[in-house]
Amino acid sequence: MAIGTPRRVTVPTASDRRNVKSPPAAMSANTSDLLGALRWRAREVLAAAAIVLALDLIAGWVYEASYFGYFRVPLEGLGLTAQELLAQGARSLLLPLTAAPVAFVAGAPGRQMRVAAPAVGAYIVLLAYVAFADHFVSPASVLVQAAAAVVIGGTVLALRRGFGGMPVQKLALGALALLLVTSTPVAIGTLDASQKASVKQSTLRIATREAVLPGSLATAGLFTYSNYVLLRESDSRYWLFRIGDQNTYSIAKSSVLYVRY
Repeated sequence: MAIGTPRRVTVPTASDRRNVKSPPAAMSANTSDLLGALRWRAREVLAAAAIVLALDLIAGWVYEASYFGYFRVPLEGLGLTAQELLAQGARSLLLPLTAAPVAFVAGAPGRQMRVAAPAVGAYIVLLAYVAFADHFVSPASVLVQAAAAVVIGGTVLALRRGFGGMPVQKLALGALALLLVTSTPVAIGTLDASQKASVKQSTLRIATREAVLPGSLATAGLFTYSNYVLLRESDSRYWLFRIGDQNTYSIAKSSVLYVRY
Protein backbone atom coordinates (compact mmCIF):
# COMPACT_ATOMS: atom_id res chain seq x y z
CA MET A 1 0.00 0.00 0.00
CA ALA A 2 1.49 3.22 -1.09
CA ILE A 3 1.70 6.01 1.33
CA GLY A 4 0.76 9.33 -0.28
CA THR A 5 2.29 12.65 0.54
CA PRO A 6 -0.04 14.64 2.78
CA ARG A 7 -1.46 17.79 1.14
CA ARG A 8 -0.15 21.07 2.49
CA VAL A 9 -2.73 23.35 3.97
CA THR A 10 -1.87 27.04 4.02
CA VAL A 11 -3.24 28.85 7.00
CA PRO A 12 -3.75 32.64 6.43
CA THR A 13 -1.64 34.73 8.70
CA ALA A 14 -2.70 37.93 10.41
CA SER A 15 -0.90 40.09 7.80
CA ASP A 16 -2.73 38.30 4.96
CA ARG A 17 -6.05 38.95 6.65
CA ARG A 18 -5.20 42.64 6.87
CA ASN A 19 -4.33 42.86 3.15
CA VAL A 20 -7.53 41.14 1.98
CA LYS A 21 -10.33 43.71 1.67
CA SER A 22 -13.91 42.86 2.19
CA PRO A 23 -16.33 43.69 -0.66
CA PRO A 24 -17.67 46.85 1.05
CA ALA A 25 -14.11 48.07 1.72
CA ALA A 26 -13.05 47.44 -1.88
CA MET A 27 -16.12 49.29 -3.16
CA SER A 28 -15.36 52.22 -0.86
CA ALA A 29 -11.76 52.36 -2.11
CA ASN A 30 -12.90 52.36 -5.74
CA THR A 31 -15.39 55.12 -5.00
CA SER A 32 -12.69 57.21 -3.34
CA ASP A 33 -10.39 56.76 -6.35
CA LEU A 34 -13.20 57.78 -8.71
CA LEU A 35 -14.04 60.87 -6.68
CA GLY A 36 -10.37 61.82 -6.55
CA ALA A 37 -10.08 61.51 -10.32
CA LEU A 38 -13.22 63.61 -10.78
CA ARG A 39 -11.84 66.29 -8.46
CA TRP A 40 -8.62 66.47 -10.46
CA ARG A 41 -10.61 66.60 -13.70
CA ALA A 42 -12.76 69.41 -12.33
CA ARG A 43 -9.64 71.34 -11.35
CA GLU A 44 -8.23 70.94 -14.85
CA VAL A 45 -11.48 72.17 -16.41
CA LEU A 46 -11.62 75.15 -14.06
CA ALA A 47 -7.98 75.99 -14.76
CA ALA A 48 -8.56 75.83 -18.52
CA ALA A 49 -11.68 77.99 -18.18
CA ALA A 50 -9.77 80.56 -16.12
CA ILE A 51 -7.00 80.70 -18.75
CA VAL A 52 -9.50 81.19 -21.58
CA LEU A 53 -11.31 83.88 -19.58
CA ALA A 54 -8.05 85.71 -18.89
CA LEU A 55 -7.02 85.53 -22.56
CA ASP A 56 -10.45 86.81 -23.58
CA LEU A 57 -10.20 89.75 -21.18
CA ILE A 58 -6.69 90.62 -22.34
CA ALA A 59 -7.73 90.41 -26.00
CA GLY A 60 -10.69 92.74 -25.36
CA TRP A 61 -8.52 95.30 -23.61
CA VAL A 62 -5.87 95.15 -26.35
CA TYR A 63 -8.50 95.63 -29.05
CA GLU A 64 -10.07 98.65 -27.32
CA ALA A 65 -6.65 100.19 -26.70
CA SER A 66 -5.73 99.75 -30.35
CA TYR A 67 -9.09 101.00 -31.66
CA PHE A 68 -9.42 104.14 -29.54
CA GLY A 69 -5.68 104.76 -29.63
CA TYR A 70 -6.08 105.27 -33.36
CA PHE A 71 -8.37 108.23 -32.54
CA ARG A 72 -6.10 109.40 -29.69
CA VAL A 73 -8.75 108.67 -27.06
CA PRO A 74 -7.42 107.33 -23.71
CA LEU A 75 -9.18 104.25 -22.34
CA GLU A 76 -9.28 105.64 -18.82
CA GLY A 77 -12.06 108.10 -19.67
CA LEU A 78 -14.26 105.69 -21.63
CA GLY A 79 -15.71 103.83 -18.67
CA LEU A 80 -15.32 100.38 -20.23
CA THR A 81 -16.76 97.50 -18.20
CA ALA A 82 -15.46 93.96 -17.83
CA GLN A 83 -18.50 92.65 -19.71
CA GLU A 84 -17.67 94.89 -22.69
CA LEU A 85 -14.05 93.76 -22.68
CA LEU A 86 -15.06 90.10 -22.53
CA ALA A 87 -17.55 90.53 -25.36
CA GLN A 88 -15.00 92.33 -27.53
CA GLY A 89 -12.37 89.75 -26.73
CA ALA A 90 -14.72 86.98 -27.84
CA ARG A 91 -15.34 88.80 -31.11
CA SER A 92 -11.60 89.29 -31.61
CA LEU A 93 -10.61 85.66 -30.93
CA LEU A 94 -13.70 83.80 -32.11
CA LEU A 95 -12.04 81.80 -34.89
CA PRO A 96 -8.66 81.08 -33.22
CA LEU A 97 -10.14 79.93 -29.90
CA THR A 98 -12.73 77.65 -31.48
CA ALA A 99 -10.32 76.27 -34.07
CA ALA A 100 -8.09 74.83 -31.31
CA PRO A 101 -10.57 72.23 -29.94
CA VAL A 102 -11.70 71.33 -33.46
CA ALA A 103 -8.09 70.66 -34.46
CA PHE A 104 -7.56 68.69 -31.24
CA VAL A 105 -10.44 66.34 -32.07
CA ALA A 106 -9.67 66.11 -35.79
CA GLY A 107 -5.99 65.40 -35.15
CA ALA A 108 -6.52 62.30 -33.01
CA PRO A 109 -3.59 59.84 -33.29
CA GLY A 110 -5.69 57.30 -35.19
CA ARG A 111 -6.62 59.76 -37.94
CA GLN A 112 -4.53 60.64 -40.95
CA MET A 113 -3.25 64.17 -41.46
CA ARG A 114 -4.69 64.35 -44.98
CA VAL A 115 -8.15 63.98 -43.43
CA ALA A 116 -7.62 66.11 -40.30
CA ALA A 117 -6.14 69.17 -42.00
CA PRO A 118 -8.96 69.61 -44.58
CA ALA A 119 -11.54 69.14 -41.82
CA VAL A 120 -10.02 71.96 -39.77
CA GLY A 121 -9.74 74.15 -42.86
CA ALA A 122 -13.39 73.54 -43.75
CA TYR A 123 -14.46 74.51 -40.23
CA ILE A 124 -12.49 77.78 -40.39
CA VAL A 125 -13.98 78.67 -43.78
CA LEU A 126 -17.52 77.87 -42.62
CA LEU A 127 -17.26 79.84 -39.38
CA ALA A 128 -15.63 82.78 -41.16
CA TYR A 129 -18.49 82.86 -43.66
CA VAL A 130 -21.12 82.75 -40.90
CA ALA A 131 -19.40 85.54 -38.94
CA PHE A 132 -19.12 87.67 -42.07
CA ALA A 133 -22.67 87.05 -43.29
CA ASP A 134 -24.16 87.70 -39.84
CA HIS A 135 -22.12 90.93 -39.43
CA PHE A 136 -20.81 89.58 -36.14
CA VAL A 137 -17.38 91.02 -36.93
CA SER A 138 -16.00 93.29 -39.61
CA PRO A 139 -14.59 91.89 -42.90
CA ALA A 140 -11.06 92.88 -41.86
CA SER A 141 -11.53 91.05 -38.57
CA VAL A 142 -12.66 87.92 -40.42
CA LEU A 143 -9.50 87.89 -42.53
CA VAL A 144 -7.15 88.44 -39.58
CA GLN A 145 -8.90 85.85 -37.44
CA ALA A 146 -8.93 83.31 -40.25
CA ALA A 147 -5.15 83.66 -40.64
CA ALA A 148 -4.66 83.28 -36.87
CA ALA A 149 -7.02 80.28 -36.80
CA VAL A 150 -4.97 78.56 -39.51
CA VAL A 151 -1.82 79.01 -37.42
CA ILE A 152 -3.54 77.78 -34.25
CA GLY A 153 -5.09 74.80 -36.02
CA GLY A 154 -1.78 73.79 -37.58
CA THR A 155 -0.03 74.11 -34.22
CA VAL A 156 -2.58 71.89 -32.46
CA LEU A 157 -2.31 69.28 -35.21
CA ALA A 158 1.47 69.32 -34.81
CA LEU A 159 1.07 68.85 -31.05
CA ARG A 160 -1.16 65.83 -31.64
CA ARG A 161 1.63 64.35 -33.74
CA GLY A 162 4.23 64.66 -30.99
CA PHE A 163 5.61 68.15 -31.51
CA GLY A 164 6.36 70.12 -28.35
CA GLY A 165 8.21 67.52 -26.33
CA MET A 166 11.51 69.39 -26.25
CA PRO A 167 12.02 72.51 -24.07
CA VAL A 168 12.89 74.63 -27.12
CA GLN A 169 9.67 73.58 -28.82
CA LYS A 170 7.62 74.39 -25.72
CA LEU A 171 9.22 77.84 -25.55
CA ALA A 172 8.45 78.44 -29.22
CA LEU A 173 4.82 77.40 -28.74
CA GLY A 174 4.42 79.71 -25.73
CA ALA A 175 5.88 82.63 -27.65
CA LEU A 176 3.61 81.90 -30.62
CA ALA A 177 0.51 81.78 -28.41
CA LEU A 178 1.42 85.07 -26.71
CA LEU A 179 2.10 86.70 -30.07
CA LEU A 180 -1.27 85.63 -31.48
CA VAL A 181 -3.23 86.72 -28.41
CA THR A 182 -1.72 90.21 -28.52
CA SER A 183 -1.16 90.83 -32.24
CA THR A 184 -4.53 89.60 -33.49
CA PRO A 185 -6.64 92.11 -31.47
CA VAL A 186 -4.15 94.89 -32.29
CA ALA A 187 -4.44 94.23 -36.02
CA ILE A 188 -8.23 93.97 -35.88
CA GLY A 189 -8.61 97.13 -33.79
CA THR A 190 -6.35 99.13 -36.08
CA LEU A 191 -8.13 97.92 -39.22
CA ASP A 192 -11.58 98.62 -37.76
CA ALA A 193 -10.53 102.11 -36.67
CA SER A 194 -9.02 102.95 -40.06
CA GLN A 195 -12.17 101.76 -41.77
CA LYS A 196 -14.28 103.94 -39.47
CA ALA A 197 -12.05 106.97 -40.06
CA SER A 198 -12.18 106.58 -43.85
CA VAL A 199 -15.95 107.05 -44.21
CA LYS A 200 -17.04 109.98 -46.35
CA GLN A 201 -20.60 110.42 -45.07
CA SER A 202 -22.71 109.38 -42.11
CA THR A 203 -26.37 108.84 -41.33
CA LEU A 204 -25.85 110.04 -37.75
CA ARG A 205 -27.81 113.22 -36.88
CA ILE A 206 -27.40 115.08 -33.58
CA ALA A 207 -29.47 118.01 -32.36
CA THR A 208 -28.61 120.35 -29.45
CA ARG A 209 -29.89 123.63 -28.01
CA GLU A 210 -26.41 125.15 -28.06
CA ALA A 211 -23.46 124.89 -30.43
CA VAL A 212 -21.37 122.31 -28.62
CA LEU A 213 -19.58 120.91 -31.70
CA PRO A 214 -17.93 122.42 -34.77
CA GLY A 215 -19.82 122.40 -38.05
CA SER A 216 -23.31 122.99 -36.68
CA LEU A 217 -26.30 124.05 -38.75
CA ALA A 218 -28.66 126.42 -36.88
CA THR A 219 -32.38 126.02 -37.66
CA ALA A 220 -35.25 127.36 -35.54
CA GLY A 221 -33.16 127.51 -32.40
CA LEU A 222 -31.71 124.04 -32.90
CA PHE A 223 -28.13 123.12 -33.82
CA THR A 224 -27.84 119.99 -35.91
CA TYR A 225 -24.74 118.03 -36.89
CA SER A 226 -24.49 115.58 -39.79
CA ASN A 227 -20.77 115.08 -40.44
CA TYR A 228 -19.92 112.89 -37.43
CA VAL A 229 -19.61 109.16 -36.83
CA LEU A 230 -20.27 107.58 -33.46
CA LEU A 231 -17.30 105.86 -31.81
CA ARG A 232 -18.83 105.03 -28.46
CA GLU A 233 -21.92 105.72 -26.39
CA SER A 234 -21.92 105.34 -22.61
CA ASP A 235 -24.54 106.12 -20.01
CA SER A 236 -23.50 109.78 -19.83
CA ARG A 237 -21.45 110.68 -22.92
CA TYR A 238 -21.01 110.35 -26.69
CA TRP A 239 -17.61 110.00 -28.37
CA LEU A 240 -17.77 111.31 -31.93
CA PHE A 241 -15.34 111.46 -34.83
CA ARG A 242 -15.74 114.36 -37.24
CA ILE A 243 -15.47 113.53 -40.92
CA GLY A 244 -13.00 115.75 -42.71
CA ASP A 245 -10.86 117.26 -39.95
CA GLN A 246 -9.88 113.92 -38.31
CA ASN A 247 -10.68 115.11 -34.78
CA THR A 248 -12.50 113.30 -31.99
CA TYR A 249 -14.98 114.97 -29.62
CA SER A 250 -16.83 113.97 -26.48
CA ILE A 251 -20.10 115.58 -25.40
CA ALA A 252 -22.42 114.97 -22.49
CA LYS A 253 -25.78 113.35 -23.16
CA SER A 254 -27.47 116.09 -21.16
CA SER A 255 -26.50 118.56 -23.93
CA VAL A 256 -28.18 116.51 -26.66
CA LEU A 257 -31.87 116.80 -27.52
CA TYR A 258 -32.02 113.79 -29.80
CA VAL A 259 -29.87 111.50 -31.89
CA ARG A 260 -30.86 109.83 -35.13
CA TYR A 261 -28.68 106.89 -36.08
